[in-house]
Amino acid sequence: MTGRGRLQAAADHIPLPAETITGVLTAALVQQVRPLRLPAWARPIGSVLARSGLLVALAAWRERGPGSLEEPAALVTGGLHGLSRNPIYLGFTTAHLGLAGVTRNGWMLATCPVSAALVHRWVLKEERWLHERFGGEYDDAYRARVRRYL
Repeated sequence: MTGRGRLQAAADHIPLPAETITGVLTAALVQQVRPLRLPAWARPIGSVLARSGLLVALAAWRERGPGSLEEPAALVTGGLHGLSRNPIYLGFTTAHLGLAGVTRNGWMLATCPVSAALVHRWVLKEERWLHERFGGEYDDAYRARVRRYL
């Protein structure tokens, strides 16, 4: 497999939520038409949040190991997944919030809760699917002891 093929295969397995991408892109476009600037002090805070969010998402993605996100072979319950059942989504939402500060884009700050609410709807569907796939292992051994987000 070529380097480009490996990169494409990896990208296909990164669960970058469309809801987050849509929120970020919408905010970037609206900012071009009607700028809404955040104060300068938002930039360093945003930088910390964006980097932290991306690091959490990447670490959680690597923690899950190889395999399909739609058809996991096993339930990952340790590491970051032992602190949050959805560390990848949590990381991307934190990065979205951080990008608002880094770019000083007020529209991005406004789209973050909307994107997060849409991601939450997806999480609820995933939870039903994980219950069907893993049953008691998911419900009793994992869901009962690990919070959905934090």
